[in-house]
Amino acid sequence: MGYEDAKNSYLRNQVMSASPNKLIEMLYQGALKSVKIASVSIENDNPKKAHKELVRAQDILMELKGSLNTEIEGDVPANLESLYDFMNEQLIRANINKDKTLLPPVIKMLTELLDAWEQITTEAK
Repeated sequence: MGYEDAKNSYLRNQVMSASPNKLIEMLYQGALKSVKIASVSIENDNPKKAHKELVRAQDILMELKGSLNTEIEGDVPANLESLYDFMNEQLIRANINKDKTLLPPVIKMLTELLDAWEQITTEAK
């Protein structure tokens, strides 16, 4: 088994054994990582890698949006949906124009959401 196979197997095991809260955390981490890699790829004039990472981040955001519990009372689900839509639009625009200046707001929002999620899940334990 090669390195890539071992890495994929390890990741698959992590995902399959993770709690729902941990899965959300992993999605935020993955989106954040992809946006950061895309930013560096744009800077280094690697449009194919930037495209791949931006699409990956978009896919993650759509997964997060699809996992929202809209039956929760209050504004949180609608606010998160709006944030996900905004970030997705920024990623689309950044990808079309290969404009890394559109990415820092997305990185900031994902970082804040990840931090808040980690705090919430830590307090829930």
